[in-house]
Amino acid sequence: MRRVVAVVVVCVAAVFATAAAGTTTTAAGASADQQLARSGVLQPTDFPAGWQQTPRGPTSDSALDAQAAKIPSCKPFRAFTATNRRQPRAQSENFDEGQSSVTNTVSVFPSTTQAVAAIATFRDARVPGCLERVFTAVYRKELAMKPKTAKRLKSVTTTLGRENGIRLGDEAVVYQGTVDVGLKDGTTLTTGLGLVAVRAGRALAGYSYTSDKDISAALQPAIVATVTRLQRAAPTT
Repeated sequence: MRRVVAVVVVCVAAVFATAAAGTTTTAAGASADQQLARSGVLQPTDFPAGWQQTPRGPTSDSALDAQAAKIPSCKPFRAFTATNRRQPRAQSENFDEGQSSVTNTVSVFPSTTQAVAAIATFRDARVPGCLERVFTAVYRKELAMKPKTAKRLKSVTTTLGRENGIRLGDEAVVYQGTVDVGLKDGTTLTTGLGLVAVRAGRALAGYSYTSDKDISAALQPAIVATVTRLQRAAPTT
């Protein structure tokens, strides 16, 4: 189970977590934007007792990119990730409790208008279907490369849907679902996953989480805490 969950964690975290690329902001502007981004990353104090901060390992963004490039419906998703990578950003460490893991990345856009356009791209109706296909393909490939799981693997299915009525920051887009890994002995290993994008002014915070249980009691206050810090730190431009 731990081996399967580890693959899911890495793949889901890669949606928002990519090393920052160059930007067109001035050095002073970039420094201020990075400081703003850092104000919105998850901290140990955002979580209840029992959650542990762990180093953020390498992500599979190149694998996600390669798979998304093969799928026409992933055009909005590719546009979303590309524009985020061009902005000053900051990333949290992982926060784990049992089989649950949460992490986030904050990107700061030059203006609120550009941040609004970015999150609108992530809201595109094609995104959940795109991510279902991308995650399923990447999970299967990663698990097939591991000898202990490859011999037992029968199927991989990802189901992802948009959650409506979520009010966070100025606007939010939330996708939640599961990845079900079927084994040849007839058992199925199910891991919950979620992706949340929240805009606070010109900052865009992306949260990725996986779990084998309901973690909303810890997750929701943690997201609210980071968004509140961003709203207090971010001037509207």
